[in-house]
Amino acid sequence: MGVPASPSTPADAKLVVRARAWERLSRRLGLGPVSVSLLVGALSLMLPLAWCGLWAPYELEVADFSRRIAVALHGADALAVPGADNTVPTLSELGKGQLPFTSVALGFQLFGLSDWAGRLPLALWAALGILATFLLVSRLMDRVAAAYTALVLSTMPLYFLQGRTMLGDGVTLASTALATCGLGMSVFARQERRSARFGWPILAALGLAAGFGARGVLFGVTVPALGVGLGWAIWRLSGQRSLGRASEVAGVISLVLGAIALGVGLWVLLSGSPAAYLEVLGTRIGPPPKLTTHDEVLHRLGFGLFPWSAIAPFALAVALAPTNASESRTGLRVCLVSVFAIAMGVHGLVAPYIGPVPFVGTFALAGLIGVAFRDTEDPAKRTRLLALSVAALLVVFYTDLKNDPGQALGAFSVSDAVFPESFAPIATRWIKYGCLACLALVIVLLGELPSAPTFRPLAPGSDYRRWLRLIRTAAKGRLIWILAGFTLLVGVLALTAWLAQRGANVPLKQLLAGRLELLSFAFLLVPLVVLGPMSIWLARDLLAACLRWLPIPRARLALAAFTAFGLALSLGYYPALAAHLSPRNVFESFQHQAKPGEALAVLGEAARVAPYYAGAEVHAPKSARAGLDWLLEAQAQRRWLVLGANDLGQLNQLYRQKVSPPDNLPILDAISSEVLLASNQLLPGEANENPLALWVMSERPTPARPLDVDLNGQLRCIGWAITDRDGTPIAEASTGQAYDFRIYWEVMAALSGNWKTFIHIDGNRRRFNGDHDTLQGKYPLRFWQKGDFVMDVFPMQLEPHFSGATYEVYFGLFSGEKRLAVKRGRHHEDRIMAGALVVR
Repeated sequence: MGVPASPSTPADAKLVVRARAWERLSRRLGLGPVSVSLLVGALSLMLPLAWCGLWAPYELEVADFSRRIAVALHGADALAVPGADNTVPTLSELGKGQLPFTSVALGFQLFGLSDWAGRLPLALWAALGILATFLLVSRLMDRVAAAYTALVLSTMPLYFLQGRTMLGDGVTLASTALATCGLGMSVFARQERRSARFGWPILAALGLAAGFGARGVLFGVTVPALGVGLGWAIWRLSGQRSLGRASEVAGVISLVLGAIALGVGLWVLLSGSPAAYLEVLGTRIGPPPKLTTHDEVLHRLGFGLFPWSAIAPFALAVALAPTNASESRTGLRVCLVSVFAIAMGVHGLVAPYIGPVPFVGTFALAGLIGVAFRDTEDPAKRTRLLALSVAALLVVFYTDLKNDPGQALGAFSVSDAVFPESFAPIATRWIKYGCLACLALVIVLLGELPSAPTFRPLAPGSDYRRWLRLIRTAAKGRLIWILAGFTLLVGVLALTAWLAQRGANVPLKQLLAGRLELLSFAFLLVPLVVLGPMSIWLARDLLAACLRWLPIPRARLALAAFTAFGLALSLGYYPALAAHLSPRNVFESFQHQAKPGEALAVLGEAARVAPYYAGAEVHAPKSARAGLDWLLEAQAQRRWLVLGANDLGQLNQLYRQKVSPPDNLPILDAISSEVLLASNQLLPGEANENPLALWVMSERPTPARPLDVDLNGQLRCIGWAITDRDGTPIAEASTGQAYDFRIYWEVMAALSGNWKTFIHIDGNRRRFNGDHDTLQGKYPLRFWQKGDFVMDVFPMQLEPHFSGATYEVYFGLFSGEKRLAVKRGRHHEDRIMAGALVVR
């Protein structure tokens, strides 16, 4: 259980006593690794099943095909939807194996037409996959490593999302784990009981059959069979002795079966008519990915396995390191690495021919990470390089997810999915705080720490004394005087800048104005350089002193940190993301706000989700114009319309044309940026949540800096302003501060074309360039109509080198190399001359 077996010092002996006492207590309280892994797995897979609505069109397609299977083949007539297709779907419609759809159909048949009923069978499949992986690692290594593996696998987004959503590939991932467990145990374990000799091959056969029924011969058969068979061949060629005739026979059968499956799969894939063998191939041919072969696989793996992807490369290195482990443990490592490598190869081979497919070797990578954490319970396996490398990868993934939150959709392995903008700020906070916590803990828990039993920072030879001696003696003793002189000079300049900022007439006033923050940082630079390393060492030594008394292996604490982050993503981040992707919340909002008898219509893909959530008769207009006509044709009665964000611009324009005075379409629910709920009436006390109301107004605004400039007789610029994020205008700007640049337009005539907005802040041979899509591209200029007042908002932040000067502001509209002509008002080359901006 990670307890040192032979203490070499009295301090080690005390640690062993405390560790064993803790193990006994944790077992009595049910807090051992195995029980904790069972709890975490149940929470991650089962708890959120009913939290998230159907994701259209991805989950919806699987749900609809499964409902049709239940109606036509299983006799579930109660699931038939009037007016919808209730016939058996063809294999070409399914696009992959039938087993996932049959599993979902069984859930619908038993529990009714709901999202959680369709997901429950897939979650049970995923649980079987975790159990199979646990069995493989526990039998070939030990139960603690198996528990670590189960914790990792159940908190990997790629696994738990496929396991609890109706995307269908949770069956594929689980069946591959089942087949690998059966084959791996048949090959690498000594079969002392007769029942095991037949039980493991039966499990392998069931796993291979399920894999073939889910994703065909390449993913469902080749990966587990060839992975285990090739691992056995490598293991035997490395000099390992035979475990018996049954093991040899199982290894040969696995290798031959995998090779045959690979040959058949590649022949079908390259035959020129793979659609004719869809059941064998297990997937339809799709558009090639944007990245090539293995690049696409690695890209999706990096974000689909986050945060465990920061540890995965080093887990592979630990698994491949030389070891004196037993035959079964060596066989486990070779088996997992081989399955992972074959999975990478198969995915890379088929990547140019098909769309994204979830990585079927996920369980093998989880096993390698679990084994690596078990190994790093040995202090000799922990190094500072390991900790810093994992921390560096965490920073890389955080930076990528911050810049492009949509990368998180890689865990779903779907193409052309759009990340909801309304969730992006929340997503960044989730990733930021989780990464910071793991970053701090992994450096402490997986790195090297002092092993001295007492804390003596000024002892001879300590890091502190060596650092102070270095500063005192560097450059023949001159460095300390250089640092002191630099600090004194910068301090005087910072004081002068502070006085200048308050209006005092001091020397170098013009040069130092606006540079107080930079000088203040420079003044603190020397103390930070001198005391920074000592502060880090002090924190390190204090933590080492605390950790030395903990009866739990530090590697287990690091594993707990990553597990907690993964579980937080499972129970918090991804359900919140799903709430923005699914229209379920909108239907629930309708049921909460609408009175009995009020009619509902649904535009677009959401119309197919209505039978699962609406609870009322639903109209399905064929176009946005037809939807608005239906909404407004009954003025005395309240009606409701569910619409997608893509239809909002056109609907808003048509609504403003039909009502007098012009106003924005009433939106009663805009929590999700992708699906909204509109009505033809706003009752007293209700607010219009139309996101376009920020930009499109019916009353003339009063800009802080008014203008009167005519652009081509179609637009009139009535002013501009720079404001804080709360909308308060500012007279002067500061570098490094977040502002909004607002431009106010009055529409004089209809516009056409795709005009973007440019902003130039020029002066001192510098330019701030604010080119951007007008109104973020959400309300194109073709929807603007005469009499509208439109405010374009552009977030901006000036860099430090803009400080201490006055600049000229220009802006306008452009399309390619052409600018919209200025017919009246101050301008230069069709750039509106807006005035001066003082930057402090």
